Amino acid sequence: MTFKGNRLVFSNLKDERIKGFRKLFKKQEEAYKPNKDIAKSLTEAMEAQGYDVTLEHAMAYLKASIAVHTRDFYMQHRKRE
Repeated sequence: MTFKGNRLVFSNLKDERIKGFRKLFKKQEEAYKPNKDIAKSLTEAMEAQGYDVTLEHAMAYLKASIAVHTRDFYMQHRKRE
């Protein structure tokens, strides 16, 4: 999982970040494929909290979560250098 050649993800502008994430998901589809068992468990936990979440929503949440956490890690790591 790498952000090489995708500086839009690190932009200060929301629209550019969205374009960067779309490019990232398109380029690295397999790297962001969450486990369906985890997504099923997530839907059950969300249902217990009173939310109506589908498996598709849970998969999208997990995929986005991985990308955001990786982006934040890169941003913190780049500041140290």
